[in-house]
This record gives sequence, C-alpha cells and structure tokens, in this order.
Amino acid sequence: MNATRTDIPGQPSRITFMSAAASLIEATNAFRNVRAIILLGLTFVCAALVVALFGALGAAIGSVAIASLGGLLGFVVAFYGANAVGILLMREAQGEASPNILDAVTTALFSSHRVIGVVLLQLLIVLAAVIIVSIVLFICKVPLLGPLLLTVVFPVSALLLGVLVFALFYVMLPLAGPAVWSGSTAFQTIARLNAIARRKLIPVILLEVALFIITMFTAMLIFTVVFIGLSMAGGMSAAIIGMGSTSFGGMMNGMNFGGTGHMVAASIGGGILLAIAAVVPGLIFTKGMCIIYLDVTRDIDFDQSETSLSEGLAAVRKKAGEARDKAKEMAEQAKTAASSAASSPAPAPAPAPAAQDYQAPAVEPVPRPALRSLCPNCNSPVASDDAFCGNCGFKLR
Repeated sequence: MNATRTDIPGQPSRITFMSAAASLIEATNAFRNVRAIILLGLTFVCAALVVALFGALGAAIGSVAIASLGGLLGFVVAFYGANAVGILLMREAQGEASPNILDAVTTALFSSHRVIGVVLLQLLIVLAAVIIVSIVLFICKVPLLGPLLLTVVFPVSALLLGVLVFALFYVMLPLAGPAVWSGSTAFQTIARLNAIARRKLIPVILLEVALFIITMFTAMLIFTVVFIGLSMAGGMSAAIIGMGSTSFGGMMNGMNFGGTGHMVAASIGGGILLAIAAVVPGLIFTKGMCIIYLDVTRDIDFDQSETSLSEGLAAVRKKAGEARDKAKEMAEQAKTAASSAASSPAPAPAPAPAAQDYQAPAVEPVPRPALRSLCPNCNSPVASDDAFCGNCGFKLR
C-alpha cells in the first residue's frame, strides 16, 4: 500500500499524517526480505556463540574479565549485524535494489559508529540542559528575588526537560539508525534529527505508537499461526510416524536426546521455525522506523537546519579558539616574565652615605661637689671650707 502524497510544483512532496500511518502497513512485508531474515538470524546466532564461548572460557579459568569481554564482543556483533539489517530494509523502503549481505555488512562496519556518536552527543545535550537548569534553580535560592524567579523558571525548565527527554527517546534514539542507514553523515544526522524534533515531534510519536501496535498485532498473529501449525503437525506426526507424543511440548522434549531420531529432527525443525517467527517482528519494526523517517523528512528542507548548525559549531569553534589563544598568550607572558626575573641580576644594595667630620658640641664641666671630711671632735661630716663644726662648734681652722 503506497501512501498518498501531495506534490506541489517547486516544493518538496508533502505527505499527510493519515497517509503516513497507512504507509506503515508496508512494514509488514518485511518478512519477504529473505536476506534480512538470514542476516538477522546469523547475527543472533553469532552473538550468542561469542557470549557462550567466552562465558565458558571465563568459567573454566575463573576469570570474570574474560566473560565480560565476551559480553562486550557479543554486543558489538549484534550492533553491527542489526545495522546491516537496517541498511537492507532502508534500501527496500527507499524502493532501491537491496544489496547483498556482504555489501550490507561492509557498509555497516564503516558507518554504524555514527549512530553511537549521534546518540552520545544527544545525551550530552540533555545532560547540559540538566546542568543549566540546576544552576538556574540554585540561583532561585536568593531571598526575595528567588521565589519570583522560580515562578517563571519552574514551568519553563519543566517544559524544556520534558521536551528534551521525549525528543531523546522518541526521535533521537529510534531515528538515529534510519538516518545513518539512509546515507547521512554524522553532522547531517544531528541536523536532521534536531529539525524533526522541532517541527514534527508529535506526529513522530503518534506514528511510532501506531507502528508498535501494528508490530505487536502482527507478532501475535504470527505466533498464533505458528503454534497452531506446530500443534497440528506434531499431532499428525505422532499419529503417522509414531513419535510417542501428540503434544508440541512432548516434541520439544526430544531435545534431551532421550527421544527417537524423528523426535530430534522435529524438535530442530520446530526450533528453527520459532526462531524465524521471533525474528519477523523485529524486521517489521525496523522497516517501520525506516518508513517513518522517510515520511517525516520528505517535506522538510534540511539546508537551513544544516546551515544553522554549521554556523553554531563555527561560533563554538571560534570561541574555543579565542579562549585557547588567549590562554596560550597568557601562559607565554607568564613564562617570559618568570624567565626575565630569573635571568636579571639582583639589584646591588645602595651604598652607605660617606662619613662626615663631626664635631661634638663643647660640654661645660659640671662642678663637682667638695669632698667632705669628719670633725675631729665629734666625727660629724663637715665640708672642706667649713671653719667650725656645725654639730659641736669645734674650730676646724
């Protein structure tokens, strides 16, 4: 089912919301992409084998690091394999010829890292917004002015954080993969996702809800058909071949190697069918996200978004360059001042003033008191110029 688009001469083709929602029905055809099914199945098998192998090796030697390394490598295998599947489904959604598995894997190896970079950058943007809001709320602790400021800051910060989180989980994370799979660079992906978040956040959320409902309903139908078929085929096999059990659960018990060869063969075949049934809903959801991305970007002019983002990055680089040059200049000035201070000799102390002839002022001699003697009669002290003793009247001269 093709969506109905409105084409206006001189303008990009436009697509209505209802036609975009109807185009999601095309995602149910993902089960026809045999290459995507094979590649996704191989991805899951290889990732599980890597995790199991390193887990067994880590348990054998008692190393948690080996088991953790296996988990990391398993994630890497699953990540690049899922991106290769996304590339196959994106080419199908674009109406182009689907590449072979090797080309898809090669393209994923050289482009999937952009998805991680875009996601990390968007997480940093949300973190920066949280820090800014925290600083503003801290300013609101100021007495008198703080409550008045909080009246405006609180609703604005709540709206800002809510929009950022919704944009992160409903636009940035789900659509980062389709943007990269369509051939966009990391810079183009960021610009396009930001434009989608600003202009079509609500339509994207509604389309994703519709895709989730379609995927769940399709998965329910697929597993219902598979379980009904397995139950009937198992009962007929038990009656005709004589495997010993007419139930599907009994057929699955043949994997314990206690059953006959027919039981083991039926168990392997049933397991493969269940694995394929489990893979198909993932393919439907992935192709649906590719269709949503193509529909919401069809009538958006990204030149302005890319230009504004480029100008913003250029301004940030300019500010950073100016700050770096200023810091370098200040460091050089400090280094020059330090080297000049170390190389210049210490200033000689000022010479002491020359001694001048100094003549002390003449000092008049202090009259010394006359020495006293004793009266020969009464031994009382008398002055040297006394004629008589002042005590007994004895004549001294």
